[in-house]
Amino acid sequence: MSDSIIDLEKINVHFEQEGQTIKAVNDVTIHVDQGDIYGVVGYSGAGKSTLVRVINLLQKPTSGKVVVNHETLFEKTDQSAAKIIDAKKLRIKRRKIGMIFQHFNLLEERTVSQNIEFALRHSGQKEKAIQQRAQRLLELVGLGDRGKAFPAQLSGGQQQRVAIARALANDPEILISDEATSALDPKNTIQILDLLKRVNQELGLTVVLITHEMDAVKRIANKVAVMSDGQIVERGSIVDVFTNPQVPLTKELIGTSGESAKARKILATHPVQASDDQWELLHLTYTGPSVIEPVTTELYQKFNVEVSIIFGNVDELQGIPVGTLFVTMTGTQQARQQAIAYLHDKKIGVAAIEKEVAH
Repeated sequence: MSDSIIDLEKINVHFEQEGQTIKAVNDVTIHVDQGDIYGVVGYSGAGKSTLVRVINLLQKPTSGKVVVNHETLFEKTDQSAAKIIDAKKLRIKRRKIGMIFQHFNLLEERTVSQNIEFALRHSGQKEKAIQQRAQRLLELVGLGDRGKAFPAQLSGGQQQRVAIARALANDPEILISDEATSALDPKNTIQILDLLKRVNQELGLTVVLITHEMDAVKRIANKVAVMSDGQIVERGSIVDVFTNPQVPLTKELIGTSGESAKARKILATHPVQASDDQWELLHLTYTGPSVIEPVTTELYQKFNVEVSIIFGNVDELQGIPVGTLFVTMTGTQQARQQAIAYLHDKKIGVAAIEKEVAH
């Protein structure tokens, strides 16, 4: 049996507007495993929110197949009629899929505790049990002493914590975070992301994180899909995608395209003292133990190439140290080729960068 808890197969979501067909989601297949924090990232209008709302059928697809925890909720091919789970079963299924949003959607006239209790109104539990459940959830999100406060008395970060507690009220298997940190300042953003990571680990919750912020994905996700114009253009483990992005959009979102331009500008003011065919500009990516290995020194000793560091940094993804360096490599073409092959053998990513400074 598959480990996936969410299977979206060949999902299309098309809208008719003024006689035109808008393909908001176009033939997307995605699988999310139990326990993942799966980031879906892209700019506004990429289709990511529409795609994820398909999971609980808040958005019914035009065609495709939706399977959640091995139960088919929706299935339709272009030729067949749609098969949809019956309304009663869908309501039960939706209770196991919590959602939080950019705007917290709290009931302003109710207290914090009452907002959480409201999510349990159809649970069949007695009033006292519901109140106790709400209090436990408030303690889980760090607001155990604010149950009698009203939303307007809380900061934005605290309101989002209440929204998370409410989303957890029915013991969901899946939590969907739809741009939940977009309205928050950097400090609160980090706190909410760390809270999502904690509930993922402590409650065994699968989290689908929709965002346009690659830093949010980098902080807590283990897998990522990059969306553009209704399609997934790149996907993979967070380490693979960040260390070896394949498409220009991913490079732009991660920031490597901007860093490449920065490296070229630095070289424009500090040019390499060698003929153009004797050097190249490279982006090196290290992971794991190779981060601390003195490879640039080894290249000079083994292949007689000089490696000059322009700039670099070390980050951490999923507990794995990841280093990046922008360097110039100077030497004969044969020596440089041998040095690059050596780097590849050491599992160090090497990407050549155009030398020309963009005007």
